[in-house]
Amino acid sequence: MNLPKEYIESVKNIPDFDVQKLKESFEKDSKIGVRINLKKWPYNEICSENLQKFMKISGILGNFEQIPWCKSGFYATNEMKLGKNVLHELGLYYIQEPSAMAPVEFLNIKENDVVLDLCAAPGGKSTQISNKLESGFLISNEIVPKRAKILSENIERLGLDNVIVTNHSPLELENKFFEFFDKILVDAPCSGEGMFRKNPDAITEWNENTPKMCAERQKEIVKSAYKMLKPNGTMVYSTCTFSLEENEEVIKFILDEFDDMKIIPTQNKLFGFCDGIDIDGTKKLCGTSRLYPYNIDGEGHFFAVLHKKQNGENYDNFDYNNRKNGKITEKNGNLAQKIKIFNNFISNFTDYTFDNFNLFGDLLFANCKINLNNIKTDLPGILLGEFKKDIFVPSLHLAHFINNGKCDNVVELTDFEVKSYIQGLEISKQNVTDGWKLLTYKNLPVCFGKCVAGKIKNHYPKNLRKNNLLV
Repeated sequence: MNLPKEYIESVKNIPDFDVQKLKESFEKDSKIGVRINLKKWPYNEICSENLQKFMKISGILGNFEQIPWCKSGFYATNEMKLGKNVLHELGLYYIQEPSAMAPVEFLNIKENDVVLDLCAAPGGKSTQISNKLESGFLISNEIVPKRAKILSENIERLGLDNVIVTNHSPLELENKFFEFFDKILVDAPCSGEGMFRKNPDAITEWNENTPKMCAERQKEIVKSAYKMLKPNGTMVYSTCTFSLEENEEVIKFILDEFDDMKIIPTQNKLFGFCDGIDIDGTKKLCGTSRLYPYNIDGEGHFFAVLHKKQNGENYDNFDYNNRKNGKITEKNGNLAQKIKIFNNFISNFTDYTFDNFNLFGDLLFANCKINLNNIKTDLPGILLGEFKKDIFVPSLHLAHFINNGKCDNVVELTDFEVKSYIQGLEISKQNVTDGWKLLTYKNLPVCFGKCVAGKIKNHYPKNLRKNNLLV
């Protein structure tokens, strides 16, 4: 791989950065990482043996090795074609670059935290955060509408309901959520130097001005993030680049700009990470983390853990308990009627109780934990389904959310049937009563299908249908 001379010159000022070793690492294949979706994980213990056992049942042969810094993350071999397997479509796992799993692991998320992923698409880190929350919730923000759609699709596929996808600039968001979040992840848009091996196109997009331009934007983003972080809250700033301008200089900017922010040092040697560069002579920035592809099995990354000091005051200025909850009144009688129709439908499958309903046009959502007034959302909680007049049509998101181990009206599909259904075909099933059924494969939800006279009509979303999947 030929690196531009301008790039070689630009990294010469990074102490202990070995360009020759970087070039040699490019001669090796990138490591493939998969992170299991804990919502759908069928075992109590998370380990490579259990993952290998489940994959083998589905015809995926190969070795899995746990990633040192992420308990639910595993290295996988190239031959597995994990992105083309039915289990990927059913949300059992998320394909994610190994180094990219690190920042969330050091955010120290508690199960009741209110979390913001400020630059979230395509959703790897958001789905990772969601798996760590129980009573808490995540606002997953993406400024670009098309990328927000992809983010929502990934959240739906994994069956997550504690995520709200918003579509705002950081500046717009800061005015709505002042000192609101316990934890914030800023996975900042960057020059992408750490991804040169995995994505050679990033080399052609790079020029000597790119790091400086990115750094200016990154500083504006972290200023907004600071305003949204509660006192005693934690922020992780991360990039997939090596440049000092976008990494240590941005962290120094935060420390200089806000005297109540401090770095929480990472135990870098424990994981093979390198210490950050001491650009100001204080040694503070050595507590940040540099991930070099010639030292670890992963691509280039940088992250820093920052803590906002507590000042003893209550800064919960955004009343997230004041939320739209589908309360039945004369003013929203249309919503009340839709909720009744939905509850009649879902009672045939599960006794799980949904709440905090929102109706947007003909789409019904639930489990949204904030008031959505003046907030642009792409996915406000779990998408339950769509109303066609007074007929309720369940969504793929609802199917993936349901714990099918406790469900009624379940139809298990064969290898051939699940491939056919995801392809968009109807399937024949004799001795199945008419009506809506939750279709499963290996006990994982596939989709809802409606059985009529021995035929299960296809309701798999047209934009997600795929041919030639592996089982």
